[in-house]
Amino acid sequence: MLSILQTIAERKIQQAMQEGTLLDLSHWKDKPLPPDDMAGVPDDLRMAYRLLKNAGYVPEEIAMQKEIIRTEQLLATCTDEQEKVRQLKKISCLKTKLEGRMGRVIQLGDEGPYFNKVIDRLSTPKAE
Repeated sequence: MLSILQTIAERKIQQAMQEGTLLDLSHWKDKPLPPDDMAGVPDDLRMAYRLLKNAGYVPEEIAMQKEIIRTEQLLATCTDEQEKVRQLKKISCLKTKLEGRMGRVIQLGDEGPYFNKVIDRLSTPKAE
């Protein structure tokens, strides 16, 4: 027994064949389907991911990676020193945010001014 979707699809195919509007798909005969770009996505999430992808949704992590690349390209052509510093700070902030979203532990390093500032800040009691 055919499901309602299968029945509708069959009717549309029959209608297209009768009207002569069915596409010529003979060039696909005996050729494998293109690889599925969602092969690594669990079956229960695949349809939802396809809907989001087809709607133009881009995950925030991907958007941040693209923004980092765009900012690095901008930085490569920048000649103003103040703008370079601003773009470097932006890249650093985006990378830190991305690492946090990806669940990576941010390494401060054993030495250096930032490491020492963090240690000082965390070890100084708050004044009430």
